[in-house]
Amino acid sequence: MNNIYFIIIAIFCMIFVFVNVRKKKFSISESFWWMVASFVMLLLAIFPYSIDYIAKLIGVNYPPSLFFVLCIIFLVAMIFRNSKRISAQQEKIIELGQQVSILKAKVEEDKNSKR
Repeated sequence: MNNIYFIIIAIFCMIFVFVNVRKKKFSISESFWWMVASFVMLLLAIFPYSIDYIAKLIGVNYPPSLFFVLCIIFLVAMIFRNSKRISAQQEKIIELGQQVSILKAKVEEDKNSKR
């Protein structure tokens, strides 16, 4: 019976991501990984002993620790991916700022030369 709550939470996460993509608040490429994570949550909620089986295959003694390690790896990967995007956008912002400054200087130069 406790699994019902986790199933509802997983479905809610899927719906939340889907609604945000439809409202164009979230990109489709970014939402893919969150949908995968929500699907994995749903699978683990439906089949809770699957994490025990996977832990035995890998050789982990305490199955919940495997779950937490997988969650941490997922979140670190997402943070790294977002950091990469932020760095690329910062470079573009700096370049655009420099281009705007150059264009402003040219406009001022043209105004001064026409007088």
